[in-house]
Amino acid sequence: MKMQENIDKMIEEALNSVDDAQRAAPRPFCLPVSMHGMARGTESVWEKAGRFIARPSIAFTGLCLIVLLNVMVVMFNKKSDTATVAEQTVQTQSDEFSYTAITIYDNDNTP
Repeated sequence: MKMQENIDKMIEEALNSVDDAQRAAPRPFCLPVSMHGMARGTESVWEKAGRFIARPSIAFTGLCLIVLLNVMVVMFNKKSDTATVAEQTVQTQSDEFSYTAITIYDNDNTP
């Protein structure tokens, strides 16, 4: 019972909160500034370029070109398997006698 009264009280407070509400008034000179912007009529180069790039067909084509360029870079920069094998062979021959294993337990400043 007490909970229902509490809920009813909260509902009444919420409904009464809009009793003193007034109509919102715009800032002074808001309408003339916006009308001047619309009546200007001329567009800058950047506005024209932005409108052109924002077209869905141009944006989609641009994204496809970027993806295509990324795929081409990945495909053409792959090393061939024979070059990798030859590089590993040369590296193993030059490092044949250098098996130095340094660990964190080695002390450089031993007295």
